[in-house]
Amino acid sequence: MFASLNNACHRAAQLFITILTILIIGKLITLVPVMHQLEVANTFKAADIIWFLARLAALLVFYFFTRYLIEAIPSNGGALSFVKGIAEPLAALLIVIAMQALFWELLAPFANALGRTIYHSSAIILIACVSVWLVLRAYRYSAYLVDTVNNVSDTLSRFIPQQKRVCAQCHTEISANAHFCNQCGHKTRESLSCTECGEAILEGQKYCQNCGSTLGNATGSNE
Repeated sequence: MFASLNNACHRAAQLFITILTILIIGKLITLVPVMHQLEVANTFKAADIIWFLARLAALLVFYFFTRYLIEAIPSNGGALSFVKGIAEPLAALLIVIAMQALFWELLAPFANALGRTIYHSSAIILIACVSVWLVLRAYRYSAYLVDTVNNVSDTLSRFIPQQKRVCAQCHTEISANAHFCNQCGHKTRESLSCTECGEAILEGQKYCQNCGSTLGNATGSNE
């Protein structure tokens, strides 16, 4: 398993370097002066064609890069499983957005009003479909993210000191929010209630949430 993950990471790194190399070389070629003088079909500069092909090649390599990158993400639960779950539709969405923008640069000079409407409508529908796929995947794998947040909260709570108090009967140290001593069972806090309707209330509360009565005379319930 670890060998497979390492191989996937190695392949992804190679493809990422390939993407950068393609883009850098393509950009350098466009800087050659003659590339801005040559024209193709009396519409495009040679530099524009070279840059278009470089970005198209980079997108194709990016597809394989994402495949290996997804394979390299371990499926051991938690946030990484969430990321792996949404990585495929997220990568597809990025590729679709980039592709439609790239091909529109090539088709725009030849498209009329109807052609523009058809192209952009098709692009919007495709982007919307992939977005729905991404949302469904995010919902499906959201439980992993929730578990991670809960685990982080539990870990952080261990480093936050809890307020303590001493039981008046046995002098055992207990939580400040405890209603009973966990050592002798002595009641340490009186549960407050509304004098009008008997609804349980919180200390410092001014009005009853059940009947709206003023709680200035609220008392603890008798045992």
